[in-house]
This record gives sequence, structure tokens and C-alpha cells, in this order.
Amino acid sequence: MQRRSMRIFAVALVGLIALTGCGKKGRSHESGLGGFVSGGSGGDKPASGPTDLPTDLPSGVPSDLDVPSYGAPTPSYTYSAPPTYNSDGTNDITATGCDYDESTHSFQYTLNLRNPETQSMHYSITIEWENQSGGSLLGSDYKSVTVASGSSQTLSATSYRYLTEQTSFTCKVTSALKYPSST
Repeated sequence: MQRRSMRIFAVALVGLIALTGCGKKGRSHESGLGGFVSGGSGGDKPASGPTDLPTDLPSGVPSDLDVPSYGAPTPSYTYSAPPTYNSDGTNDITATGCDYDESTHSFQYTLNLRNPETQSMHYSITIEWENQSGGSLLGSDYKSVTVASGSSQTLSATSYRYLTEQTSFTCKVTSALKYPSST
């Protein structure tokens, strides 16, 4: 605010000198131009500050001058929206081989994952094995993988559990969240 006041004061001072034809005291301005005297030896002292200025302002001079200030130029840029994608990756997965291996006591499920997006995607996948008769959870697995755009990857999901009797079960991908990979 002080900088703006100084600018306003300087503009008002120059306007005042130009309007009133103030020069040095005791000099005659017979040429009718008034205001500034050209030539001379340069030995005269300039005004030392606001105390040497005339105090009688001419009428009609505005006292609240508004001098515009100009900031730094604004850089121009273009914005392009990020590519869109479907965050549900379940449609990108085909699963086969829902099985139980008695020798290793493990449930198994093979997932074939294909990334149809135009960018590399990270997938977080949850797989569950449920008892068909009671719906209880028999096992689960979690897979986290990054797949390049247009590429495919095969994953093996496994959950270990010792079964003592013949059990009917189902395998399913319960969730598959995908989002753009930072790599």
C-alpha cells in the first residue's frame, strides 16, 4: 500500500509542476512555457523533499488518483484431462481350474488377467473359496499385480486348508480394484 501511495504522490507532483509552471524562485518564465528551465550550470540544488513543495494546490486536481499496477504476466498452458478408466477390474479377469489338491492340501484357481486400458494398470484382487452347502468361507487369497496397457498376465491363487471329508466348494473373484500404475 505504501508503494501505491508513493506512485500516486509522484504522479500528483509531476502534474502539479506541469500545471502551475513552478520553477525556481526568482526566475522569470517570460517564454510562456513555464515549468522547467533548460540549460544552466547544474549548480543549483534540487528540492530536498516534500517540505520544499508548494502547499497551494490548484483547484480541480483529483486527490484520489488510482494508478493501475501491473503484475507479472500469467503463463499460458494447456490442460488435458487424464484418461478415463473403469476401476472395477472384474471384467478384465477370466478364471479357470477351480480345484483342491489333496497332496498339498490347497485350493487352487488360475486367473487370466488382460488390461484393456490405454495405460499401465495396477490390480488388487481378492479370491475366495466357499463351501457350497453352507456358504462358509473355506479359504482366500489376495493378489496385487501391475499389467502394461494391452498386455495379459496369468496368476495362480492358492489357499491352504486341510479337508477331512469330501466338500463341495466354489471359487470366485470377490473384488478386483484397478487404478493407473505410477511406474
